[in-house]
Amino acid sequence: MNRRLGWSIAVTAAILVVLAVATWLWLSASATAPTETDPRPDATQSPTPLATTEVRDLAQQQLDEHLEDCTVDADAVPEGCGIRIPWGTEFAAVDGIRFRIDRLPVLEITDDGFVADGGILIATVSGTGQDGAARTETYRTESWSLRGDVTVDGTEVDVDVW
Repeated sequence: MNRRLGWSIAVTAAILVVLAVATWLWLSASATAPTETDPRPDATQSPTPLATTEVRDLAQQQLDEHLEDCTVDADAVPEGCGIRIPWGTEFAAVDGIRFRIDRLPVLEITDDGFVADGGILIATVSGTGQDGAARTETYRTESWSLRGDVTVDGTEVDVDVW
């Protein structure tokens, strides 16, 4: 019986040691790990990457805002707006251009950046005609498309129209 008692005490002692070590490890890990309410920033965590739909939505929003800035009265086509107007033969000089977007192009992200198409753009151009008389022409394109780059850096999205 002494032999059985000795083994029982040894096994019990070993189990208690293992439980004590496991408890110590668990408590020490819990004490140093940040919790949801812990205000300490964790330097090892990076911002959650944006999902593809979030990137597309943010890029579309940026493109829409950019194009709104392009629809101001101007004396020339604004650079970086992706606007091309097929005039040249009607005007000797252009005095002003008024743009209106009837439908914004829809942006889709590609491997090379983005393509946005399906837009409707109207441009009213005023100036001097080839005959020297004042002239105003309105141009409408129902297949307006743009291309450009989309850069994603963490939670930031940047759109650059070519």
